[in-house]
Amino acid sequence: MNVQASNEVIVGVDASRAEAGGKSGEGAAAESLPDVNDFSVSVSSHGEKVLSWDTYRTMSEEENFELRPGAYVAKAWYGDLSDEGFDKPYFEGSQDFTVKRGETTPVNVSCYLANARLAVVYTDDFKSYFSAAYSAEVTGASGNKVAYVQDEQRSAYFAPGTVSVRVKVRKAGQAQEAEYEVKSFQAEARHAYTLTLDVDVSSATMTVEFSEEVSDENVSFDVSNEALNAPAPYLKASGFVPENILEPVEGANAKEQLSVYVNAAAGLASCKMTVASSYLEEKGVSGEIDLTAADAKLETLKGLGFQTKGLSGNVSQMALIDYTGLVGNLPAGRGESAFELRAIDKYGKVSDPLTLRVAPQLCNFAVSPTDVEVPFLGNTCQVSISFVDGDPSKASFVLADGSQPLTVTGISEGMATENGRQYIVSLQAPDGVQFKDPFKVSASYLAYSLESAELPVSYGILVDSEADVWAKRAVVHVYNEENLSALQFQQYKAGKWENVSVKEIDGNYVTVNGLSSNSALKLRARKTDAEPTNEVEIQTEEELQVPNAGMESWSYERGGDYWGIWYPWNEPETDGWNTLNLKTTSDGSDNFPYDYAYVANSGTKETADCHKGEKAALIRTVGWGAGTTAPGPFWDGSMTHTDPGYLYLGKNSESPETDYSPYLFASRPDALSFYYKYTPSSGRSASNDNFEVWVKVENRDGSPTVLGQGYLKSGGKVTNYTQGSISIKYTADYRDRKATHIYIIFKSGTETRYNYMSVPPRMNLSDGEYIGSQLYIDDISLIYE
Repeated sequence: MNVQASNEVIVGVDASRAEAGGKSGEGAAAESLPDVNDFSVSVSSHGEKVLSWDTYRTMSEEENFELRPGAYVAKAWYGDLSDEGFDKPYFEGSQDFTVKRGETTPVNVSCYLANARLAVVYTDDFKSYFSAAYSAEVTGASGNKVAYVQDEQRSAYFAPGTVSVRVKVRKAGQAQEAEYEVKSFQAEARHAYTLTLDVDVSSATMTVEFSEEVSDENVSFDVSNEALNAPAPYLKASGFVPENILEPVEGANAKEQLSVYVNAAAGLASCKMTVASSYLEEKGVSGEIDLTAADAKLETLKGLGFQTKGLSGNVSQMALIDYTGLVGNLPAGRGESAFELRAIDKYGKVSDPLTLRVAPQLCNFAVSPTDVEVPFLGNTCQVSISFVDGDPSKASFVLADGSQPLTVTGISEGMATENGRQYIVSLQAPDGVQFKDPFKVSASYLAYSLESAELPVSYGILVDSEADVWAKRAVVHVYNEENLSALQFQQYKAGKWENVSVKEIDGNYVTVNGLSSNSALKLRARKTDAEPTNEVEIQTEEELQVPNAGMESWSYERGGDYWGIWYPWNEPETDGWNTLNLKTTSDGSDNFPYDYAYVANSGTKETADCHKGEKAALIRTVGWGAGTTAPGPFWDGSMTHTDPGYLYLGKNSESPETDYSPYLFASRPDALSFYYKYTPSSGRSASNDNFEVWVKVENRDGSPTVLGQGYLKSGGKVTNYTQGSISIKYTADYRDRKATHIYIIFKSGTETRYNYMSVPPRMNLSDGEYIGSQLYIDDISLIYE
């Protein structure tokens, strides 16, 4: 890597170029070039420094260094940009380069002056006119002050930014010096400026000429005896002693006003304030500000409580500058903040500077919950804030997750504590916010941003979903209570609260039962010696039952002399139960040879052999179809088709186990109950056949989803009506869905072989049947618990 530097400037007097280790050549300016070997060097990649050397000399003494392939930036520099004054040039240069695998990459870094150079020149007429004394003071962008004493010929260096020049002069015989603000300009890097001060004796006018290379108007000042002897503007502090460090508690309201009175007898032209504050610098406020001009920095200060009077509009002789609000908003722990004021009158004369220095002390701001529980489902809360001293109205609050602001609705009277004062702040969240779980509050005060411990929320209940409410029970979500077994749950019914029982506790969820079905209810919970929870309104499901549950309704459609179609409903009703009868009678007619019962037969039909009432359903396995024959004297008959008997709740289907359309149904029962008898198929041989029952509760809003189901498979001969029951097990995966349909199937069995069938009489040509297993069903009901 090769580093070189140059004094060459864009504006002003140039200096010659120097190579590493070399000296300036002929024609070098008075400003000498530092030795490049004393420059610092670094190599960075993606903003991170990977190599660095204190001096280029140290780097040069090392062997060639290696870098991984990639993009890099080489940088060299000399000096400190923030260090302003004589003999303090700052040079800097950088070069992007790319390293490729297996290659050597040459890098050349050229450094140039990165700050500005300023020379102040006094003409002979100036020196003669102010023979008693003259000097200049320059304030740089970093706030440093550099004095150009009488006959100073060196140039000083300043960081880019606003630079202001003040001149003090005194004529022979004049008692006091007069000070003038003669120039303020924007200094740029790699620029050399010259400020020339001259006097036209004939008109008693001081002129200020700036570098010819900079397009700027010359400035003139009246330096007649009248002007020189006129009183300079003066500043008077109130509430503080200039230059003494004020140490208020951060955020505390001042005990008295902190202000400066400005008076300029000749008329106030401007008032300038130089700000040096790390905190304000982060907000874009630093350096010199003209308080009489529109300025973004000034607006920022006003937003922090800074106020002025008499410095806008028609500016006259007097003004007031109020620091009270600004000082109250300065945080501790950021070092000292200094505000230097100077007033300039119509003659250009400048007041003595007046400086307010502030070093706020920590207020030890803190935020914590109070002992008051936040109302469940409310949007109001309280927090406690404390500090050594301060203004609680300056604190702002948001929910700690950052989602919502909190409005302050009240602040209690401060209570003295061992370490200061404590306040209770009442807060309100926006409409729509409901507090359920403990939460944290973030409090901002000055530079503090603190998070409280969790605010306790009172215990309460919710029903998360409509699907958590069944016919006689509900799943209740309990909040902010650990001992759920100690809670007593109640329903509001018929104008009073009555207790209901707890069926199950699962984590924070309690299933209560004993509710009134098909009712609009209110639920609440309470614990001993405590107020009850909030009330939750619910609507329980109806204890719906299936149609034709007692199997009393049937209709018959004659097909021929020996066969017909049975329907499990009264005409003209067609909605509800269905069978396979349309399929097993599809080959029948009233003409030979299709009029036989074993050609067209209803597998499911009514029977008077019932449990209660007058009828029941008889579900049979049957043989059927064209080509079916009865046995002869010496040969077996034949069955073209054999199908189990079905009774199912839904639309007609020839494959009811797999291709079905269930029955519209908006409740979720817990079990299916029915009464049955059963005769397994028996012919030449007795079978071990089993009947089957399915029940499914579904949601068909979108893709069909089985919410719960039950199944029973049973066999053996049952000659007396016996109660059967199937529990419906619901899956937790779909606990948030309500029922839209139900499907129930009764099936006679699966055995369809000839040897296990009861066959028609020999040579039968009428009502003979092929019959297998027979299932009797009556008094179907759905159970709700």
